[in-house]
Amino acid sequence: MEPLLVACLCAQWCGICRDWRASFEALAAQLPPDVAVRWAWIDVEDRADALGDFEPPNFPVLAVQRGGDLLYCAPLPQQPALWLRVLTELARVDGAAARQLAQQAAKAGLPDLRSLI
Repeated sequence: MEPLLVACLCAQWCGICRDWRASFEALAAQLPPDVAVRWAWIDVEDRADALGDFEPPNFPVLAVQRGGDLLYCAPLPQQPALWLRVLTELARVDGAAARQLAQQAAKAGLPDLRSLI
């Protein structure tokens, strides 16, 4: 299975985002060792052109992609345990369940994360 691309979409002007960054970066050490992840911090102001019409409803936004399939894209409270649970569950999703999640996540309108990093 391809590794997950896990991105936190934030803005430098957002105090909540700035406060959350260290906790987001610490999540890597807390995931089970069998979960392969590539991490990205994406400032929506810096990448506005590449984001096109995507407008985050709130910050921070957790976006998770496997290959070309966006599996999750939504704001989440800054709670490391919640983010870990979501990431751990998404890491184990494949087949029909992954396709279903990708169909739902596509509605967010987020471009391919690989083009943003």
